[in-house]
Amino acid sequence: MENISNNKLFFIYVAKNEEWKRLEQEDWNYVSSMVKFFYWWTKKYFHLKFDIDADILPVITGKLFDRMSLGYLLRDHQDRGQSTYHFYLSYFKPFWGACHNIGGYATSNFGMLDWIRPNNTCSDEQRSKFFADNNCARVSHILLHEILRIVGKKQKDYFDKVHDLWDEHEYKDLPFLYYNEHYSNVTRDSYYRFVTMDISKLRY
Repeated sequence: MENISNNKLFFIYVAKNEEWKRLEQEDWNYVSSMVKFFYWWTKKYFHLKFDIDADILPVITGKLFDRMSLGYLLRDHQDRGQSTYHFYLSYFKPFWGACHNIGGYATSNFGMLDWIRPNNTCSDEQRSKFFADNNCARVSHILLHEILRIVGKKQKDYFDKVHDLWDEHEYKDLPFLYYNEHYSNVTRDSYYRFVTMDISKLRY
């Protein structure tokens, strides 16, 4: 596979303006570590070297016709530059799109996912495990669409086959892959920090 060195992957954590400082304290440690993990993951398994970045986008929620939406994020993506792959970790689900069943959306150079947070106060370790289980695997799902598109796969491969694989994880007991903080594969019953789909089942 071609080593693409000029692509940029920019994760953007979206938060309401009145909440972003609190969420930065509670979530940013995990988000930034996850971003570094996926830099390693895309390089190791797909030989893609993204320039990688991450930031928080505080937003002021508007009235009925100016509420936070997928359209808002797509406009932000356009304003920032469509040649950069922007991945938005948001606080809402898209209402439509091929990945709406997992709370996500993917198109060329753009991905979004609703970021799921624990309802109760928990320890740092519990919070990391929660984020790994509820968010990290879904991030790998959205990323796989773009990665397989970049390496030249047809739409039935970079969309349909990823969705088929996700269904195997969700409904046919195919295990996800678990990684510790050193990016080593570990079992589900040990301490893990990151979770991905099993890409060995994809022919890429």
